[in-house]
This record gives sequence, structure tokens and C-alpha cells, in this order.
Amino acid sequence: MSTSRKTEVADHLRAALTRGDYKPGERLPGEEELAEQLDVSRATARLGMRILQDEGRIAIQAGRGAFVADHRPIVHLATPITGGSDSERFDAGYQPHLREAGYDQIDEKIKVSLDTMRPKVARRLRRGDAGDGPHGGLVVIRASDRFVEGSLWQSQVTHFPFSIANNTPLMSPDRLEQGVAAVLQELGYREDWNWDIVGARMPSQDEAESFGLGPGIPLLVQERVAYDGETPLRFTETVMPANRHQLLYSGGRAPEELLLMASDVNIFER
Repeated sequence: MSTSRKTEVADHLRAALTRGDYKPGERLPGEEELAEQLDVSRATARLGMRILQDEGRIAIQAGRGAFVADHRPIVHLATPITGGSDSERFDAGYQPHLREAGYDQIDEKIKVSLDTMRPKVARRLRRGDAGDGPHGGLVVIRASDRFVEGSLWQSQVTHFPFSIANNTPLMSPDRLEQGVAAVLQELGYREDWNWDIVGARMPSQDEAESFGLGPGIPLLVQERVAYDGETPLRFTETVMPANRHQLLYSGGRAPEELLLMASDVNIFER
């Protein structure tokens, strides 16, 4: 099957970006220049450029032209570090990290609700129909939406069994400055271990609008279940645009300053 001419334009631009011919924020050749260079019509050049725009690689500004997207992905600390700043701690960990990356307007909105467990949540928390007594089917939900420069940047939802979170600070819509793990420890639960699953999926229409995403940009989804021995304490799902985040995992005795050490790592570098 022959490659369409608009795809050839997109491939040409993509290769140039991969080689590093254009730096983030730099203006790309215009439609007319591309059309002449590749022997295509201006309409075809425009369609090829839109493919790169949908992928999040370039930004097309009316009346100004096309520019290389300024990818400054934020490092999301996916591995707990003893004594370190967990990314779930907004004031101590997440917010300062974004400010160091050059972002100024950072906000967090928290909502807490009580609901019955959806099948997915029940499977993660290993709660069957029998449950744990009369409240086995109830779950406390802490939802945190984080905004950067007015745009939704990250959405995190944590589910706690009602038997653990009822009448505790976990049900308050206030920020937990010391972090979720510290609150659980004060309640007599210690997060001994956890497992994570990370995957990518395309956003729904509502998610694309909420995050302000083009049609070609996927979402990173990180799921974590934390345990005290064999008892599941919480199930956390974090949803992040793939072009704005990168997950940091560590092994062994990682230093507390790991997040700072890796703050300038950029997977978009060439």
C-alpha cells in the first residue's frame, strides 16, 4: 500500500524532530516552504503538519506558524522513598517540584465521597460480595485533581475500605500534609509493601477535553495497591497525560534527594 503524501510530510517532519534539527519552541518551515521542498500542495503540507500536532509534537498557532512543542515532562515519583517527599504530598513534594520546573500557577482540588465498591475496586481491594461485615461493600474515595497554569495536569483517586477510613482524617477534604502512609500509620496500619501497574490508553472525549489533549496523545495510568501484611489498605489510580509526565522508579536504598536528582531527566531529549 502506497504511503499518502500527507503521511510523507509528517514522516519528514518527525524525522527532523528526532534528529534534533529544531529545538523546543523553534519555528518550523511554513506550509509554502514545505510544499515546495517536498513537491506537494500547500493543503497536503498543512494536513501533514496537523498529524504532528495531533501527536503533540508541534503546536500550530494561527497567524504565526508551527512551533516545536516545548516538552517539559514532570517526573512523577512512582517509588516510595524512606524519608523522601512522596509525589502524593502536594505542598512538600508535588508543588515545589513543578515550581522548580518553571511552572507558577499550581493548585489542587480535593473531593471526598462515600460509595459502594465498583467491581474493579473490589477486585483490587480483594473484597467479595461477603465483604468484611456490614460495611464490606463501602469505600471512602479521596479524589485529587491537580491544575497547572489553569489546565488539569493530573487526576488521582484513592479508595479506602470503609472499615479503615471511617471517622478518620482520610474522610476530610483537607490536604494530608504528612501523606497518606503517615496517616494510616497513625491509625495503626503500616504500608509494608505495594504493587504497581502502569499502562497507557487513549482518553475518552470527556478526558481529552478536561486535560486539553489533542486526539493523538494517550494517558498514562498508574494503579497502586498498598498492603499491611496481607491486608489491602488502599487502591490508588493516577491518570496523567503521557506528554507531560514520566514515572520515576528506583531500586535498593535510594537517597531522599532522588526526585531532585532526576528532575532534569527528559525522555524527549535527543
